[in-house]
Amino acid sequence: MKRRITATVVLAATLLAAASACSKQGDAAAKVEDAATSSVWVRPPKIETAMREGDGVVVRGQAGPNARVVLRGTDGAAVAVAADATGGFELRVPVGPGDVRLTPEVQVGEDAAPSPETLVLVQPGAGPLFLVASGEPTRRLDGRGALDAVDSDGAAVILSGKTSGGAPNVLIDGARAVVMPGPDGVWRATAPGAGASVIEVDGVRFAFPGFGGQSDFTPVRAGDGWRLTWATGPSGRQTVWLPDRRS
Repeated sequence: MKRRITATVVLAATLLAAASACSKQGDAAAKVEDAATSSVWVRPPKIETAMREGDGVVVRGQAGPNARVVLRGTDGAAVAVAADATGGFELRVPVGPGDVRLTPEVQVGEDAAPSPETLVLVQPGAGPLFLVASGEPTRRLDGRGALDAVDSDGAAVILSGKTSGGAPNVLIDGARAVVMPGPDGVWRATAPGAGASVIEVDGVRFAFPGFGGQSDFTPVRAGDGWRLTWATGPSGRQTVWLPDRRS
């Protein structure tokens, strides 16, 4: 993948503007009518949480006030809801036994803004629940673990997770990694390479199997976790490995 993986979420926006004016001549005082100029920013929805509930998944997040939020599946089926006056929304998505992949988008009038993120649920009730976006570290939504995900563009890896304390102690094949703490306990660590290795997070060991395989967005088992690879352009691809949650 040519584009560097970063931790910055880029919001797409469309600016609509219209202005008109008319005037009459010959009156004692010229009359000028200007139509009100308006600008409406259409931004994609931001999914904040998602959790399994019964035979579905409840998705909550933020969008523009009163915007129409849509979660669209790969088969074209969609579930929609109107955000409230503050932009908050909640959607309940029914799921079957297979993998689920949903693209969030927001609609305001005739304008639509799809999110760069894709919501993925692997084997509902068994696999992980997470958000992926090309060029971004994976955001895991199925609870907190010592290690959430390992992303790679084939040249380097980004490890990510959450902690209730300070930055964790992270080792890759015994070598200490530089950890970058973030808000809400989120941390990330970057390292070169993408081969198999032993990762330790505060003493918890993970056998990272490395990357490889198809790039058709199909989740597959890889070691003690799941691996997903997708194309990011004509010659690039991104892969994420998600370790199984431990009780």
